[in-house]
Amino acid sequence: MQKIVVITGGTSGIGKDMADYYLGKGETVCVIARNIEENKENYYSCDVSCENQVKQTIEAIGNKYGHIDILINNAGFGLSGALELIPREEAKKIFDVNMHGAFMVNKYAIKYMAKNSLILHVASACALFPLPFRGLYCASKSAINMYSDCLRMELKPLGIKVVSICPGDVKTPFTKNRVKIFETNERYGDRIANSAHNIDKNQDKRMDSKIVAKKMVKISYKKNPKPMYIIGGKYKFLYFIKNVFPKRTLLYFIEKMFNGKKRKK
Repeated sequence: MQKIVVITGGTSGIGKDMADYYLGKGETVCVIARNIEENKENYYSCDVSCENQVKQTIEAIGNKYGHIDILINNAGFGLSGALELIPREEAKKIFDVNMHGAFMVNKYAIKYMAKNSLILHVASACALFPLPFRGLYCASKSAINMYSDCLRMELKPLGIKVVSICPGDVKTPFTKNRVKIFETNERYGDRIANSAHNIDKNQDKRMDSKIVAKKMVKISYKKNPKPMYIIGGKYKFLYFIKNVFPKRTLLYFIEKMFNGKKRKK
């Protein structure tokens, strides 16, 4: 039976690739995004940080099809900078989109979901490992993981499955579109910009978004999915290490790698 799939942030990167895979399987896909360039059927212009827009959009989909089978909360954005120097407006925005956006989409979509339907949250490896000068992004994705686990327990008696997926570095426009606040002072010097460079310089070595999207789609069809999945062998290994070594040791090595050491020429 054809499924109704709803994807937020589905016009680029992983979201777009997932939409393409679902369409290839014959599913009906509804894409929600802030900027819709063309007036396409089942494409809905919506800012997930705006509750009224979310409510109207989800109700439009629910009224049209009567049910939602797979809901992918993929919308989000990145933010980097020294926590001390990030404006409150940017701090609020990243939680409004990355965390509250998923909360509101789910809030209005659950009533259209029945037994064996699925809510999938696209988190990040940054939900598992802290990074200097990525603090608010890591916190927002970590919040998604915790929220996902709580929602899973609440919806289990209803037969609605809830999953969080934490992909590692993926080659998408996400890195380019990250909000980068390089404001600094004598306490940080060049460390903020250097840290961003050390992470972004390996863009070409990141995982292919189509491969990651295909794995996510496969997970979404599982009858009894796990609460959380990590995509990327390196990150699975690091997660294992994280649970073996003391946190002090983990933070020491992350700091050495990403705390803005001088660029190599």
